[in-house]
Amino acid sequence: MSGVYAVVDSGTTTTRVRVWQGGGVVWSGSRQVGAKDTAVDGSTAKVAAALGELLTEARATEGAEPDAIICSGMITSNMGLFELPHLPAPAGPDDIARGMVQRGFPAISPVPLTFVPGVKTLPGEGGLADRAGLAGLATGDVLRGEEAEIVGLRSALGIARASQFLHIGSHHKAIEVAADGSIVASRTAITGELLAAVTGHTIIKSSVVPLDGLEPDPDAVAAGFAAAREHGVGRALFLVRVGEQVSGQSRERMTSYLLGVLAALDLPLLAGAALDTPIVVYGVGAFPAILGDLLPAEGFTDVRVVDTAVAESAAAAGAVWLYERSRALGG
Repeated sequence: MSGVYAVVDSGTTTTRVRVWQGGGVVWSGSRQVGAKDTAVDGSTAKVAAALGELLTEARATEGAEPDAIICSGMITSNMGLFELPHLPAPAGPDDIARGMVQRGFPAISPVPLTFVPGVKTLPGEGGLADRAGLAGLATGDVLRGEEAEIVGLRSALGIARASQFLHIGSHHKAIEVAADGSIVASRTAITGELLAAVTGHTIIKSSVVPLDGLEPDPDAVAAGFAAAREHGVGRALFLVRVGEQVSGQSRERMTSYLLGVLAALDLPLLAGAALDTPIVVYGVGAFPAILGDLLPAEGFTDVRVVDTAVAESAAAAGAVWLYERSRALGG
């Protein structure tokens, strides 16, 4: 991988830029702006401004324009700077590389932006029980950004067999990947957004503590996980308040319980996966470590939790590989 590349990952709530040079990330920066802002404002102005600022900072730090700017994530959606249609699954690395598109945005950068397509899993047929096409929805899904992460992670971890990648962020996604690196299907839950909503905009806020600096209590996490499965997520969430108000549990302990409740939403994402399938868990926050403990207890025998720094470097490496592969294929 030669050259200097600015790798943009703009998701639901965060826009990141990483500068890749000499086989590694030499600079990175982020803004708490993403597709959610576009959905609320009806305008991409905040995303465009954040990206322009980050590229200016990168240029000032590194002293030169990048050879290419590679963009993945929600920035390629209808709430991003350029809508690039999803590729239908199964989609391999070469399919994704061929699907990359370059467009100029002179107000943001003199270097054109190259966009990486996401991958969609088409809904199945619901049969006679279908209600105007709704019964098959659960088999459908979409992803943007994870396609680059998977390319990089497979290389970094030396994975060459069929596997499941569990991405943790604003949304949690289980992505089924074939031995040849093709994305076969995905399933998404809005677990991260639910955590933000519950802790910031419901009565539960008064019963929990901020997550920064929290060391999750494994027993409380496991109890919350079990409560969600036994009583349902809605009831289990209210039990956070019951624990703090009635049972005299500490807010720290009930915050761990809350994380366990929401982690239960992710187990169905792996439905149908064989117990010996490699499960690669990566992303931000407390959930990767929590799922790294819970999934083996559910019988999964090959669960790998990826260090955040390794995952971030791999995401950039995957985007650069796709860009260079696109060039080699004549894209």
